[in-house]
Amino acid sequence: MIFVSDVHYQIEYLNSLPQNKGPIVILGDLINWIDYRDGQGIAMDVFGKDNVEKLINLRKEHKFEERKTLWKELYKTEPDKIAKKMQNAINKQYEDVFAVLKKYEVWFIPGNVDDVDIMNTYLSSSVKNVDGMLVEFDNKKIGFAGGGVPTPINARGEIDEETFSKKLHNLKDSNIICTHAPPLVRELVTDVVTNKIEQGWVGLKDFIESYQPKYSLFGDVHQPLASHWMISSTRCINVGYFRATNQYLELSSIYI
Repeated sequence: MIFVSDVHYQIEYLNSLPQNKGPIVILGDLINWIDYRDGQGIAMDVFGKDNVEKLINLRKEHKFEERKTLWKELYKTEPDKIAKKMQNAINKQYEDVFAVLKKYEVWFIPGNVDDVDIMNTYLSSSVKNVDGMLVEFDNKKIGFAGGGVPTPINARGEIDEETFSKKLHNLKDSNIICTHAPPLVRELVTDVVTNKIEQGWVGLKDFIESYQPKYSLFGDVHQPLASHWMISSTRCINVGYFRATNQYLELSSIYI
């Protein structure tokens, strides 16, 4: 079994994943909205390079109200046409991603940019949505709780803390707890490229402190200040920004 997160429409790297290491577990964010390194993504396709550069700079400068105002302005001109173009781009990226994933055994949970309804149209005997499930694999109990932490952006994959905590409630026996976002620890949620403290789960931190699974695996923060952390006896690991690094975490490398 291998774990990846934040695929963000990296088709080439998906195609290169090994097929002999068991299921590929994807911890959310299959499509690419904005790559903050170069601006590539759906937003650039729809609104153009100059506007996306402005959005990126406003985020890095922590000018969130100005950023929100710019978003509203971008949607004002021909909103129906923009909405259709946006939806077509989203559909196309999911179509391309799942065309690759169908050759693997895949378990996935949704991330903050994901549309779970679209993702579920691609379910098959080899592609499974394991969100909210406790799955036994190789004598290990692996719990899955997907969804993004709520933010002012209100992305389509975000859920509230109460909904997330209800998922966790059924996963108390997990040896490994898998989520999209990290527990709320400053070092784990600070992104050194976007110059921003990103989001983390309060409920996940509480869950870890109470039940102490052996591992907490997650993604979401692309360039974290720390990718490994200990909470009590639980080792917390950011499995990596797959779009940029082609990085995956092999279960056998950490859990012998």
